[in-house]
Amino acid sequence: MQESDKVRAERVRTGQQYGAGQEGIDLFSMMDDALRCFQKYWLQFLLLIVIVTAVFIIYGNRQYVPQYQAKVTYAVNKTGDSDTDASIAQRLSNSISVVTKTGDFKDRLFADVEEENVNPNYVISSAYTDNSNLFSVTVTANNYNNANMLLDLLENMYPEWVAGSNGTIELQVVDRVLAGENPVNGYSAMKQLVEGVLAGVILCLAIAALYAQLIRTVRKESDMKKITSKGCISLIPEIAVKKREKSKKQQLLLTNKRVDWGFKQSVQAAQLRIEKQMEQEHKQVLLVSSTLPQEGKSMTAVNLALAFMQHEKKTVLIDGDLRKPSVAEMLGMEEQKGLAEYLKGNAKVKEVLQKKGDLTVIPGGKVHGNISSLMDESRMEELMTFLKSEFDYVIIDTPPAYLFSDAAILAGYADCVLYVVRHDMAEIPQIEKGMESFIQEDKLLGYLINRSQKGFASYGKYGYGKYGYGKYGYGKYGKYQRYVDVKEDDMDTEDSL
Repeated sequence: MQESDKVRAERVRTGQQYGAGQEGIDLFSMMDDALRCFQKYWLQFLLLIVIVTAVFIIYGNRQYVPQYQAKVTYAVNKTGDSDTDASIAQRLSNSISVVTKTGDFKDRLFADVEEENVNPNYVISSAYTDNSNLFSVTVTANNYNNANMLLDLLENMYPEWVAGSNGTIELQVVDRVLAGENPVNGYSAMKQLVEGVLAGVILCLAIAALYAQLIRTVRKESDMKKITSKGCISLIPEIAVKKREKSKKQQLLLTNKRVDWGFKQSVQAAQLRIEKQMEQEHKQVLLVSSTLPQEGKSMTAVNLALAFMQHEKKTVLIDGDLRKPSVAEMLGMEEQKGLAEYLKGNAKVKEVLQKKGDLTVIPGGKVHGNISSLMDESRMEELMTFLKSEFDYVIIDTPPAYLFSDAAILAGYADCVLYVVRHDMAEIPQIEKGMESFIQEDKLLGYLINRSQKGFASYGKYGYGKYGYGKYGYGKYGKYQRYVDVKEDDMDTEDSL
């Protein structure tokens, strides 16, 4: 049985963590999230690859030690029997790396060399030629003169050392190669570059995979099903405002002819579904809210009001964000007496009703503040009674529900709530908390995903007018959680498109 919204709300209230009891990992979803991570942070990833590559090149250059090799090849002649001589050659080859490290061997090797001329940076190794009486001894040093000197010393004393340790064994030199001036391990900047880029790419892939695992924002409708059983009203695509160069920034309004067709169609679809549902349930008052600022709730409220008017529904739009009203400015109206003045008793109902074309608007007013400090229940009830008798629909814009109590207070005068969720912004636990009061009061009509990566229009980075994301309102404060601990009167709550 599908979990009800009230059960989900209870789960949030009791503090259960998001993710408990989730289904198995969706590989395709993770890949999609990782890809979006690259798209979103491509510049940071590119910088990371450059940094990792630079570190590889610098570290490789500093750690590079040139190596020079001199080699001598011996043939073992003792018994005349090829198998026996081959066995002796193999045994001598295997013992070289151990023998040459002993103190006695080193004393014999450098007996005729001044101590200050002994360079300890060398390695003596050996290789046996299979099924033969041949083995080679290689001297590797960080200087070609040192490598050649060591080879000469080794040639002079090693046969005597072998004879003294293993009896009469004749070692015949069959090949001798001195170290040249070019190291055998030449430094390759290109190799370091390729390895650095590869390491940077792997690191970026790991970060993107981790991001996909840890991400808790809403990117698709299925993410919202973890919060509520209510349906998605509409997907509002991320679109471009078509405007000429150097022209005044345009607002994302249905009345703006330059706004993308896909955006208008999405809003119209949302309005039709909302109207149908509200009509079936005999509801008139719609409250629009969101979790965080910059999610597009004010844009949604304004455009839904315009869409209702276009369908010949007498509609009034209330700017309930008294902390920083934006509806009047969004519609190009002068700020006059509004809801704040009415609640304070400084204006009558008809004095706060403003007209913008056929749309009636109650602006927030000139005095900003929170609803709780101004709320007069009797005056608010009187206002709503009048509006419901005069208009077909009443739409109320509010501050973000997760950060402020204003939305929950105003919801007491609304019949239903439309919740706006911006794609890949608020975290799911925050959305759960923001929706909690609406779910408990059984007023959640549904949700709308704004700036969706799916929809009628093409995608990209576009201008959103004066109310562009991050420029106004809460954007300057950084982490949203910090708002919760700030005094409400000092908070800036202007929303944006």
